Amino acid sequence: MVSELITDIDDNGRVQLPLAIRYGLHLMPGDKIAVDHLGDGTIILKKIIERSQVAEEIDRARGRRQQTKHSTSSPAKGYSRPLQILAQPR
Repeated sequence: MVSELITDIDDNGRVQLPLAIRYGLHLMPGDKIAVDHLGDGTIILKKIIERSQVAEEIDRARGRRQQTKHSTSSPAKGYSRPLQILAQPR
């Protein structure tokens, strides 16, 4: 609904971003946002990701990838032996 994305500017010039946008962009209190305008009434807000945050995200992604690579396979449903043994040529 469009009315959910309409907000006010308070006396101090602050704008509260709608909850759906904050959640969607993972915005947290203290995050930095760059503000610009196009001159036609369009205002642009862009979340700034600091280098330390980028490094943390990369490390987390690498950790998830390593976990996926090294996960052990479980036996198929109904079989007591692991799939690796079943797949060996006879």
